[in-house]
Formats: sequence, structure tokens, C-alpha cells
Amino acid sequence: MPVKKYGVWKAKPVSYIFQKNGKTPHLELKFSDGQSGQALAAINIKSGTKNQSQLVYWSDEDFKHPIVNQLEDLDTGFTLLQGTDEQKLGGLALDYIRGNLFQRQNGKILSHNIPGPNNDIIDSLQPIVDKSISRKATIYLYGSRFDNGNGNKGIHEVHINQGNTDPYQNENGVFQDGGFILHFNDHWEAVFIGFASQAIHTEDGPLDPGFPIPREDFLTWKDFLDPVITDIEVQESPVVISQALVNPPGPDNQPESNPETVSLKNRTAKAVDLSRWKIRNKDGQFEELRSDSTLSAKGSKVFEVPFCPLSNQGGLITLLNEQGLRVHGVSYTKAQVMQGGGVVSFNL
Repeated sequence: MPVKKYGVWKAKPVSYIFQKNGKTPHLELKFSDGQSGQALAAINIKSGTKNQSQLVYWSDEDFKHPIVNQLEDLDTGFTLLQGTDEQKLGGLALDYIRGNLFQRQNGKILSHNIPGPNNDIIDSLQPIVDKSISRKATIYLYGSRFDNGNGNKGIHEVHINQGNTDPYQNENGVFQDGGFILHFNDHWEAVFIGFASQAIHTEDGPLDPGFPIPREDFLTWKDFLDPVITDIEVQESPVVISQALVNPPGPDNQPESNPETVSLKNRTAKAVDLSRWKIRNKDGQFEELRSDSTLSAKGSKVFEVPFCPLSNQGGLITLLNEQGLRVHGVSYTKAQVMQGGGVVSFNL
């Protein structure tokens, strides 16, 4: 069952408190869209999952992603995304697994209320929220809208909404994740929150979209980001996208045009067989790599992508293995294409 009334709310943050007690403590953020008084964003700071209460947290203080151009054009207030064409690759809806919003390995597993400085989710969220209020940033809150009819309205489910098992599997879906993005005068920032118990790979659909892959004994964010298991991240992402030639010199779409390319790098000490792997763009088009494609140990190779056009206006590039699971993904903006003379390099 999809998240009800899923959408994005464009507003100004006003004030907040941390509700630290109870089964599911929250950051309660009051915001105003200038239309009908203040509303409330209930943002989880602790998981309600039994035996695993930790969250996984990503923040980006210099968020560069093509979605920001779409956000800036939104009218102030709530925009419903559920059931619209925005719930797809390249649309306005968030998807932590398919949208290439962040680099997975940059996440942190955090508890909600540990004594001492800089060691829990509250310590991480508070300076970001303080700055957004003091500098009058515009906030874009993603989640499920609620309104109980007596003036208590707002948004909740401001976190990843896929990869769940019982009792939360009914909330699973794709392109319906929560989070919040901030627009300051000179830059963008973003915060994405999930639960450590959720799966890092989920079904695309149409059958059981957002359900864990595999259904049992799946890899969780807790597993993936566990500092004790030092090689798990490389096992999941043995090959990464290091560079893309998005806008080659010369005319576009002509027989004599230079091809667009994607450069892949092998991070391991063993050769990697790329047979049936795919490179996918923001529109879901893909280039399937040849059956004899191999990357040598620690090697790099440039692949032409004639069936996977890369937009000069900004886009996504995702590498999928032979099972269709995401190995690595990046995003880029129009500004990055222009600054690099058509070439975009990605920090690994």
C-alpha cells in the first residue's frame, strides 16, 4: 500500500522542539507556507522497530542534484505527488535507492539521545535546523500530509518508506520516500533519514514494489554501514562511475558526432565480469554492456552509451549488475556540465 497523500511541502521553517521520550521520539518542526497558519513536520529521531531503534542518516551541505531546478519552480504550499507522473525516475518524488540522491557509504548509523556532544541524531539535526531558521531558508519537506480537521495539520513519514518488513511492510513502495531539502540564498542542503533495519535493495515492481530483496536475510543499512565489516561496501559497489562525457564536442545527433561515454573504475584487486550489466539514465533508458566486457583489477574503462543518452540539462547515471541491482549511482546538474566543458567527474 503506498504512503497516503505523499507529496512535498514548500515553506519556511519557524521553530522546533525535540520530543525525546515515548515509543517513537520526533523532531517537531513548525513551518509556515504563508497561506493558512503554521503546520507541523513530525520527523523521526528513533525507529519503532523492535530490537533495532537506530536510524541511518545522510546530510549534504552542498547538495547538487537536478531535482533542485524542479523544486525551485514549485508554488509555495503542499504539492501532491502520489499517483502522479512525478513518481518515476527524473520526477519530483524521492527514492533513496533509485534517485542517486547521495553516496550510500556516506551514511551514519545513529541513536537518538546519547549523552555527550556530536554522537547522536539530535546533535546532527540541531545545527542544520537552527541554520535554516536563522537564515530564513526555504524548506522542501517530503512525506505524507495529515490534517485532523481541528487545525492540527502537517506532514509525517519524513523518512525512507521502503525496505520494511512486518509490521511496516504495508508502507513499502517506490518513489515515495521522505526527507527534507533546504534552499539558502547561495546553495542547497539536504537531509535524508532511514531506519537501520531497512533493506538497501528493494523490488522495482510492479509486483511488491519497495519490498526487500531477498525477502529474508537481506542486507540492511546497519550491515552496510557497520564499521566492523570493512569490506561490505566494496563488495556491494566493486565498480563505480568515475566520469561521464555528457556533451561531446561537435553537433548533437549527427552521424559524425562524437559519442557520449561513461567511465567505470574497478575498486577491487580482481577482474570484474560486466556481462549483462547496464548503465541507466534518468529516463530509464539503458545501455547493456557487451558479453565480453571485463574490467581488470584496479582498472578503468570508457564505455560508449548510444542507447542511454545523457542530458546536458542534468541527470542521473546508474550502474546495475546482471541481477538488476544497483551497484553505484551518481547525479549531475546542468551547471556541472557547463563548468567541465561537457565532462563531469564524480568524487568516489
